Amino acid sequence: MWRKPEAEVFPLCAANGIGQIVWSPLAQGVLTGKYQPGQTPPPDSRAANEKMNWYMMENLFSDRTITAVQKLKPIAQDLKLSMPQLALSWVLPDERVSSAIIGASRPEQIFDNAAASGVQLNGDVLAAIDQILTSVVHR
Repeated sequence: MWRKPEAEVFPLCAANGIGQIVWSPLAQGVLTGKYQPGQTPPPDSRAANEKMNWYMMENLFSDRTITAVQKLKPIAQDLKLSMPQLALSWVLPDERVSSAIIGASRPEQIFDNAAASGVQLNGDVLAAIDQILTSVVHR
C-alpha cells in the first residue's frame, strides 16, 4: 500500500545489484480482508491493539481503504487464493524484491503466506488490482 520507494529507491538499488526486503506486504493486516468498512476491528487484531496500531491507524485504516480492499476478494476467490496470498503474490514476483517481512502472529498464517511463493499473477489480474487500489495506494 506504500509504494513510494518504487519510484526512486527500487531503480537505484536495482542498478547497483541491491534487492529489496519489503516491509509489511500485508499492510499491517489490512490486505488480509479481515477488516470491514464502518465496523470496529476484531478484538484480537493489530488494529484493536493501541500499542501496535499507531502506524496503521494513521496511514492505512480508513473506510475508503477498507472498502477498496474488500473489492479484491472476488479476485482472490477466482484464483483460489486467500487474501494474504493474493497480496503476497502481488509483491513477491517483482524481480527487485528479494524477500518480504510477513509478520505472522500465528503458525497457520505462516503456512498460508508461504503458499503464495511461486504464484504468478497475469497482467490482467495485476491491472485489476492496481485499478481497485489506485486511489488508496501511497505513491
